[in-house]
Amino acid sequence: MKYSALIFIVICFSFSSCSENKTQTFEDTSSEKVEVDAKSLFILHCESCHGLDGKKGTSGAADLSVSKFSDKEILNVIENGNDKGMMPYKDLIATKIERNALVEYVKALRVNK
Repeated sequence: MKYSALIFIVICFSFSSCSENKTQTFEDTSSEKVEVDAKSLFILHCESCHGLDGKKGTSGAADLSVSKFSDKEILNVIENGNDKGMMPYKDLIATKIERNALVEYVKALRVNK
């Protein structure tokens, strides 16, 4: 599982090599530090509906810049989707570390932090 996450991260870096990288470091359960490029995860999985700034709203996607969801609520929507048309991403964003990095990235899009 660690190798698949590493391969995924390497692929993400290759997609974002021409843009500003915002990586976050997290510790997994083995106390091993893992860097996650949350921006690349967002671009790969979320940008098409939410837009780079979170305001795009394609197909009724939520405006993430005004979201008031807690970390737990954001994670729940990422993992399980919602009844407004967002699909679950728990199988596409396979590791908890990557999903938690995405939660932090989504919160960073808020206008009034």
